[in-house]
Amino acid sequence: MNRREILQGMGAAMMMLSASGAEAQSAADEGGPVYELRIYHTYPGKLEPLLKRFRERETAIFARCGMHGVGYWTPDDDPLKGNALIYMLRHLSRVAATENWAKFNKDPEWVKLKAESEANGAFVEKHDITFMTLTDFSPAV
Repeated sequence: MNRREILQGMGAAMMMLSASGAEAQSAADEGGPVYELRIYHTYPGKLEPLLKRFRERETAIFARCGMHGVGYWTPDDDPLKGNALIYMLRHLSRVAATENWAKFNKDPEWVKLKAESEANGAFVEKHDITFMTLTDFSPAV
């Protein structure tokens, strides 16, 4: 199994961690809730500082900017073990997601935090982003 197949499988599994099946599908059709799956692939030795930043400050900035954290994971198996953060956010709509990220990227606390925490180099080498809509058969969590 290659890395892409692993990531696709993880994305499908995480889609099951959602809320309210048919109602959510209907809401999504009307521009309702969307889920955003992000996978951050870190540079060597940068996962722990990234986790610390998320744990201590970044998730609070997300919340203030309208992004609800559904969950945050680190892979247990290679090839991602030790060098990836996987997380999922919920937004009120796809339009709200765009607005939330714009707000986040301009947030003075975030701008300062990123500059200070990455003074000796960036944490994330690349990231994968997938927006998802709940299916009508998704279980509530």
